Amino acid sequence: MKISNNILAHLLKLILKLTFLVILFVSTSLYAQNLIIEIKGNKFTDELVIESLLEEKPKNISQEYANYIIKTLDKSQLFENVTVNINENKYVILVSEYPNINKIYFENNKRLKDEELLEYSNELKLFNLNPLFINNYIAEIKNLYESFGYNNINISYVADISTSSNTADLFFEIEEGKITKINKIIFNGNEYIDDETLKSIIKSKTKTLINIFANNNFKKFVVDNDIRLLNKFYINKGYLDIKIDLNVEYLKSNKVNIFINISEGNIHNISSIKIQDNQKILNTNISNKINLLITDALADDKLTYSVDEINILKGKISEILINDGIEYFEIKALEKKENLEVTLLYEILPIQPNYTRQINIYGNSRTFDYVIRRELQIAEGDAIYETQLTEIQNKLKSLNIFENIKVEENNISENLVDIDITVEEKQTGSISAGLSIGSIDGLAAVAGLKENNFYGTGRSVEALINTSQNQQQYTLLTTDRLIYENDVDVSYKANYIEQDFSKASSYNLDTFTLGTGLSYMLDTNINHSIALDYNIKNYKITNEDLVAKNIKSSSGENVSFILKNNIFYNTLGSGYLPRDGNQISFSNIIETPTSSSNGYLKNIITIKNFKKLNKNTYSIQTRIGNILSLNNNDILTDDKFSLGGRWLRGFDSFGAGPRNSRSSYIGGNNLIVTKLDYSRNIFDNTDFPILFNIFNDYGLLWENKTKPTHSENSLRSSVGFGLKYYSPIGPIGLTWGFPVLDEDYDIKRMFLFSVGNVD
Repeated sequence: MKISNNILAHLLKLILKLTFLVILFVSTSLYAQNLIIEIKGNKFTDELVIESLLEEKPKNISQEYANYIIKTLDKSQLFENVTVNINENKYVILVSEYPNINKIYFENNKRLKDEELLEYSNELKLFNLNPLFINNYIAEIKNLYESFGYNNINISYVADISTSSNTADLFFEIEEGKITKINKIIFNGNEYIDDETLKSIIKSKTKTLINIFANNNFKKFVVDNDIRLLNKFYINKGYLDIKIDLNVEYLKSNKVNIFINISEGNIHNISSIKIQDNQKILNTNISNKINLLITDALADDKLTYSVDEINILKGKISEILINDGIEYFEIKALEKKENLEVTLLYEILPIQPNYTRQINIYGNSRTFDYVIRRELQIAEGDAIYETQLTEIQNKLKSLNIFENIKVEENNISENLVDIDITVEEKQTGSISAGLSIGSIDGLAAVAGLKENNFYGTGRSVEALINTSQNQQQYTLLTTDRLIYENDVDVSYKANYIEQDFSKASSYNLDTFTLGTGLSYMLDTNINHSIALDYNIKNYKITNEDLVAKNIKSSSGENVSFILKNNIFYNTLGSGYLPRDGNQISFSNIIETPTSSSNGYLKNIITIKNFKKLNKNTYSIQTRIGNILSLNNNDILTDDKFSLGGRWLRGFDSFGAGPRNSRSSYIGGNNLIVTKLDYSRNIFDNTDFPILFNIFNDYGLLWENKTKPTHSENSLRSSVGFGLKYYSPIGPIGLTWGFPVLDEDYDIKRMFLFSVGNVD
């Protein structure tokens, strides 16, 4: 077989090319192995440190790798300048080092001490004169100052550099300025929610004579959080289209006006609630219970959208499932919004449970661990559900001893988690003081001390002094959780009260009480309490000719035990200026018969309903009472009901109802009184609203075992008008009442004036 010359020529060329490539590869490899990186200018930084920053090693000589060196060393922020020259097989790196900081000095700083500022420099790793480091440090210090209300802070610096050691002393000059104060908080655009309610939600405050201890420092982060709180509040009220922004007006007086602009939109309602159970984990019995629960929730014509109510209903559904033996599930609340209607869907899904390995608590430097653990519904080894984490957070929040609470799952392994609870404690002690003056009670003063977390035990301790023209009261009260892992609070109290009834009923009464009680939440807005008191009453007769016979016969000390049972329901938005909601209370009181006491059964129902429509507020308040003797004796006057004053305007306190004479008021065993009010804001957009008020009151007081001289069981009524001014020194009320149904022996009081109590 012969090979042609052309084929031989091609083979020869191929061999030559392969040989050239092999030689080129070998020479390049040898060349790469001989590549050198030379570093110059590093007087204080070790070469090995610099080389360690270059994670990519050179394979050849290229401008691309030179650029990589410059970019990497610049990123380290160790050097003021970096250049790279290429010399044959050598990269020559020339660095110019930042001077290292030797010492840091501060001038003119008063609010923050040197030690605090130095601590921040260590945290932010301010170790050389890199301007980026220094500017970042200045920005953080400014943020810190702003958190205390210093918004005009100015910080400058100079460096004293030693060229021989390439070190520097850094001098910061801090011009703190004055704390910026909030002058006014003005709400614009809120048609449905009044200013007073919104102000009760936000943390930013203005200082007035009535809240002289309020912190009115302007803090930007607090104001930003206020917007989040208001958004959350409105959404929870059904205003899903809410939009809120703010403007801050800086005044020359180092004060600011905060304008909060609100576009409320329309309220949304839940049109239907459905259950989705694609995995068929519910049986017929459970489904019927859930459907009954949903039917009750939708009993009203319109169920207003509320995040809280959605979560409460979700919790109740979870409770039904758990009580019926279904343990491992999750409930997802899904919403579909269409126009102003929301369709709510609860999807129930089976899950593989997570189990709690460990519960870790952080941040409670003062509060004992057990105070937090007793609020938990779980223990180590228990299965944990998503809803339980929310419940834990809400329960810890209700203690009112923590500023912030975070509850998180930390996955350890499959189906095993740690529960991490991080709390930030807050100041829990407070001092309260108040004054009121009026034509009924005269001058009244209230002062008190309260600590909500006594020595970190979660126990509250309160001391209160309440004095007025006809009454002095001294109270010491302490409250704590009854036992571990329950929601019942136990309280103990000591109370001493002196009451002057000499003008109305010709006697004075001193009462000393020792008592204990239990209280707990029956539902979100319903509280139940029961208490047992030991009473010592001392009746002091001031006019034996006019005083009631039963009081005269009880002169001196009288001992009794009193059992009190109370249920209280409250949805009023504000107790200071109630605008919308309901308040219902029922009190059942039993005094046990003793050698010095008649004994009685007393029931009182009080109902308050407020409704706000635009600028108008309508209210109806009713009180119904009954007392009866357990041994068919005449009830003592101070235990009976009275009529007049704030509950029947136009009449004096103890002014209407059965009496023997002007200074011998008897009272009655049965009471019914109703107050009808219409109020309207006179001015808009004011921090101190003035309301014009029109009222119509009705009252009836009747029945005594022994018939007083004047005891007509007739209806009393009055009409009138007034002004309520919520001023910087407190609410001021001016009322003119005119009796339209009365008896000639009643004591009228047309004009009422009060500061501090205008209800």
